[in-house]
Amino acid sequence: MQTRNLALVLTASLFATTGLAQTSGSYQVPRTEYGQPDFQGVWGTRFSTLLERPEGLPLVLPPEQAAGFAQAVAGAGEGTNTDPDIDIFGPPVLAMVNGEYRTSVIIHPENGILPYNDLGASRSGHNYFEGVGYDGPEQRPGVERCTEAWASPPMRTFIYQLYNGIVQTKDTIAIISEESSPTRIIYLNSAGRPDAYRTFEGYSVGHWEGDTLVVETTHYSDVNPERASLGRPMLISSEARVTERFTRTSDTELNYQYTVNDLRFYTEPWRGEFSFTQDDSGHIYEYACHEGNYSMVGALRGARAQEARALNEAQK
Repeated sequence: MQTRNLALVLTASLFATTGLAQTSGSYQVPRTEYGQPDFQGVWGTRFSTLLERPEGLPLVLPPEQAAGFAQAVAGAGEGTNTDPDIDIFGPPVLAMVNGEYRTSVIIHPENGILPYNDLGASRSGHNYFEGVGYDGPEQRPGVERCTEAWASPPMRTFIYQLYNGIVQTKDTIAIISEESSPTRIIYLNSAGRPDAYRTFEGYSVGHWEGDTLVVETTHYSDVNPERASLGRPMLISSEARVTERFTRTSDTELNYQYTVNDLRFYTEPWRGEFSFTQDDSGHIYEYACHEGNYSMVGALRGARAQEARALNEAQK
């Protein structure tokens, strides 16, 4: 799904429909046995808001226009979706943050577009899910290879239901994603790690600022800078510092803000925001992405078959 290709049809689809906005007031955040704000439980996302904003749209839409936008996004993929979540939970809706319907996760820059520099623009000049070719597995997107998860910082979302379980102790916070990712550990009392030790997920150190959990993540590797996104990929280099802020604003809403500071790929720091919604089931399931996954084999074998067919036609 190309972000730019959808811009015109989505903008044109902002037709009048009824909707309800949420309101929020003062909220007393529950506490753990250690006196810290309690984020424990299962938190999910399911909305069709894109990372980057379609051209010509404001960040916030009124309810009647938000309904039209969400229906347009769902309609763009009609007939191609096979995920049962759509049938179970119904068509996706727009992201709602503090009662506002959002048209992009990015809130800065004001145009809602990733501020890539020349290197970033050249490295991200393709649709993430299409990859860059079929000559080897490295050219395919990480989610297709079961090597990347949406929950690695900065956390991202998709149009189907994504669940994340949070468990807290006095000194650590664990985020367990219902997808192909290792358990993410946020260390509240850490002196850091050796600079040479770098991973795709980076190393996260957190502290409390009032009721807000602030997390700084560094020590990313350069093996694969791409991060899953609808449209072009997000890029994160080994020089990146990602600052996240988790704030519980109600019994059912966990606000999430992040800032990416990475001058290797971007001209300036940029910010994103969305909210998680608490799921009352209280549990998540194993996501066995590798088991029975023939996607990569089929993609590469199919490319070789196409090449052989083209060569055969050329030799006739």
